[in-house]
Amino acid sequence: MEKYKVIKEKCIACKACVRTAPENFRIEDGKAVVFKQPENDEELIKSRKAMEICPTGAILYEKPEPITGNSNVKETIEKYPQLKEILVKISPKFKTMQNPVMWNTVAKFATFKNAAKMTGVSLCEILHTVNKELGLEKELYKLFPECIRESEEEFNSSEITWKEPEEIIKIPESNIENLGVVIEQLKDLKSGESVVFEGNIDLEPVIKIIEDMEYLYNIKKYNTFKVRVSVYNPSKESTNIEDYEVLDVRMMQQDPFDIIIKKAYSLNPGEGFVLVQTFVPTPLINMLDGMGFDAEIEQVNPYEVKVYFKRRIEDEEENVEDNGKPTVTIQSATPVGYPIIMRLLQSKRLKKVVNIKELKIWEETEKHLGWIVNGKADISFSALITAAKLRDVDVKMPVVFVWDNFSIITRGYKAKSLEDLKGKTIHLPLFEDAPPAKITKYLIQAKGLNIEDFNFSYGNPFGRPKEIMMDFLSGKVDTVLLREPEAGFVMQALEESNIEYSELDYGKIWNEINDGFGLLPNAGMVLKGDLVRNYPEITKVLLEELEAAINWVNENRKEAAKLSFDMMRAPIKNVEKFLERVTFKYVSGKELEEKVYNFYDILIKNDIINATLDEELMEIFRI
Repeated sequence: MEKYKVIKEKCIACKACVRTAPENFRIEDGKAVVFKQPENDEELIKSRKAMEICPTGAILYEKPEPITGNSNVKETIEKYPQLKEILVKISPKFKTMQNPVMWNTVAKFATFKNAAKMTGVSLCEILHTVNKELGLEKELYKLFPECIRESEEEFNSSEITWKEPEEIIKIPESNIENLGVVIEQLKDLKSGESVVFEGNIDLEPVIKIIEDMEYLYNIKKYNTFKVRVSVYNPSKESTNIEDYEVLDVRMMQQDPFDIIIKKAYSLNPGEGFVLVQTFVPTPLINMLDGMGFDAEIEQVNPYEVKVYFKRRIEDEEENVEDNGKPTVTIQSATPVGYPIIMRLLQSKRLKKVVNIKELKIWEETEKHLGWIVNGKADISFSALITAAKLRDVDVKMPVVFVWDNFSIITRGYKAKSLEDLKGKTIHLPLFEDAPPAKITKYLIQAKGLNIEDFNFSYGNPFGRPKEIMMDFLSGKVDTVLLREPEAGFVMQALEESNIEYSELDYGKIWNEINDGFGLLPNAGMVLKGDLVRNYPEITKVLLEELEAAINWVNENRKEAAKLSFDMMRAPIKNVEKFLERVTFKYVSGKELEEKVYNFYDILIKNDIINATLDEELMEIFRI
């Protein structure tokens, strides 16, 4: 069995592992620990799941020794029962070996060397397959490098963002003749076109040829003998519209926004690309216009729109050099800031001082913590409470700009106060020990109510705001805690359907309990410490442009809705409703420190968060 451990420095005590694998993980002294290693398949599966969902990558497992030719077949399968099906796929003769008679005779003493002879499958093939299943390829390679084939992880495989041809070229065998076929196809591949090969392909020589031609490629490995390779010839830097790279996002499963932004930022004046979509992406066109792109629209048919984007050659930018400009990765853990992000990306001042490598938008908001803790993100839009978990991480949070962001909404009955929720089930985001749930319980108890009179429901392992919103709109649930923008979206939909609803504003209730507190802080900008220290002038520009973007959104809410509705995947009227409700206010410096101190003081005294309110924590909010 695999053995697991928790790196305490990375653990943020979100308890996802405890909820997923309670038999093996628990919280001790504010950190997750492995109190019992998995002892059966069920515990092993749960522990693996716990490791996968850990937002900061704090859970690791120690790999066992690789399986070799001298390893006993029966002992190996008993130790790793998941290998039964894997071995049968290699050769049906392994199934014969697993019948009771053979299992207690031949398999009991047979090694994998013996099994290779009995099944007619090469020993290297068997060892490669079973060790890959166990994640032990590298360990096997150290012992028997000749038994390891190149795997897709070792190649620079790209995500498919290009349109693929309907015809797939089949490669039945890996030989010189078929390699020649592949090479000819690659040589004939025109700019902007793609080709797909599938079959028994020796990847190493093929990929070296593809990379030498500077093509993009994607590898999908079905098994040892079947590989799919999609190859795309991107248009080289050119001012000819025929040579523009085509980004067909119609069938793309992931949000294409970050791919489009990265492409736009990579182009020089005079260069361009073609976006293929099912509709005219007006907000994207508006945003890229602010980034210096002209757009021409071609309606190919009712289901295909081509937009030709070309970066303008502007006099003020002609002599701007990229030397010394830092390359940054931006991420957002909450959609509430999308209108501001969209406006910020239009900033010419910001574009002159930074190169944007990636813009990552998380639907699983807890995963952004992993990027902060592991230093993958330079600029993060994150909840204020997150900062309490980052005191040991080299970051700064110099500004908070989202306030009063949560409400309980009901349908089917009127709720004028928390007391009216007695006996109801309140559906909450994230998990039981997360701040939304703890603040809810704090407000209930602070109003003199008995927490036992209320029911609470959470997701497993995390409650998602979007799922809660959809359950509420469908009538599946009648009481939910929602943040913006989902709260605004819900209210717009209910009003259009003439469905009555009630709203209990957390900011209002908080001030009834904490008289004179004022706006309830929610989210702001987190910066990597290196960025602040090494580029103080750029940090100043970034914060000034952020404040300008906030002011613009506040003064131009209808225009902001048009700019961001596509990114938010909501109708313009829903985004307008959200922007009517949300409170954006740029707060920094001493005002922020005082507000944060008072906020954290209440949270800590009421056991809502586990933190120490000291100078070390407050230093996060100073630059």
